[in-house]
Amino acid sequence: MVMPIDPIRDIMRRTMANLAFVENNARPDGPFEVTQLINSFLGALAHPWEALQSDLMALPLSEATQRGWPAISKERTSDRDPTSLGDLVRLMRNSFAHGNITFLPGAKGEIKALRVWNTHPSSRQRTWGTIVTVDDARTFLVRFAELAEEIHARQGSRAPRTA
Repeated sequence: MVMPIDPIRDIMRRTMANLAFVENNARPDGPFEVTQLINSFLGALAHPWEALQSDLMALPLSEATQRGWPAISKERTSDRDPTSLGDLVRLMRNSFAHGNITFLPGAKGEIKALRVWNTHPSSRQRTWGTIVTVDDARTFLVRFAELAEEIHARQGSRAPRTA
């Protein structure tokens, strides 16, 4: 096993490689690709988000859609609208990080979509939510990883972060 040089980038890359492996080897009795997709949001999106949020906040949602990001619409009219791609990534990140996920079945009993949402920390009132297909969730994660690599390349190599 190779020692990570850039922990944030390398964890993201390893997480995406693990997701591809599980997807390629998924069977009814496991490994489970949707479970790995959810876990991958934590390793490949939640972890790098902290280092990339200022770059992502500057990207309009319209530009992200033009670049192949799925259109993620709010579920309820009372849900807030994300202000940028970075805001949408933050909302998705918070949903996954806080376990605000339910599975929605397809016609054959498979997991077809995910309902994800956020609540206000003190009032526990819902602030945002969406229903995203498994395919769109995967595309969202892949686009995030691609954009993170692009931002990293633009910023150039930095010294490894240490604890």
